[in-house]
Amino acid sequence: MARGSGELIRRASKSLAAAVLILTVSRAAWAASFAAKDLQVLGRAIAFMQPPPAPDAVIAIAYLPGNADSKRDADAIAALIGSGLPAGHATLRPRVVDIAGLGAGGFSVVIAAAGANGPQLNAAAKAAKALCVTTETDAVRDGFCAMAITSEPRVEIIVNHAAAAAAGIDFAAAFRMMIREM
Repeated sequence: MARGSGELIRRASKSLAAAVLILTVSRAAWAASFAAKDLQVLGRAIAFMQPPPAPDAVIAIAYLPGNADSKRDADAIAALIGSGLPAGHATLRPRVVDIAGLGAGGFSVVIAAAGANGPQLNAAAKAAKALCVTTETDAVRDGFCAMAITSEPRVEIIVNHAAAAAAGIDFAAAFRMMIREM
């Protein structure tokens, strides 16, 4: 009996180790591309938008249709925002939308979930006169989104002035001194 229980313990240990590994990999894969601190920075940046968003504005979180990772990222970002993102006098309510659904408008800011940056998102943000935000600085350099935010290792906000202007978005002069513009 001692020999059988030792084998059972070894198998159970291996199974437990495998389960922990799977959970760790799954959690890492489902982590949002925006961190909570990135969203706090975004809320502060939105407070400097000209024109400012309405007090009950919507913040769209766009994902690439048919891309499960993009949808999971959008859902994770929405979960971090919770019931709303405070931004000056506004509290932006999150709405997860596939890129094709952005054409309906009804949002002041759109966050690009993983894989969603590109010409279609850019066109939708322009049409809606909405600020497009991402954590991918290359998407801002390429003009697909107007603003990139990173908070680690230090806070950095990059704004593509041409992309913001094309969407009818400007920022207060005080804010423009704190960011890097392209």
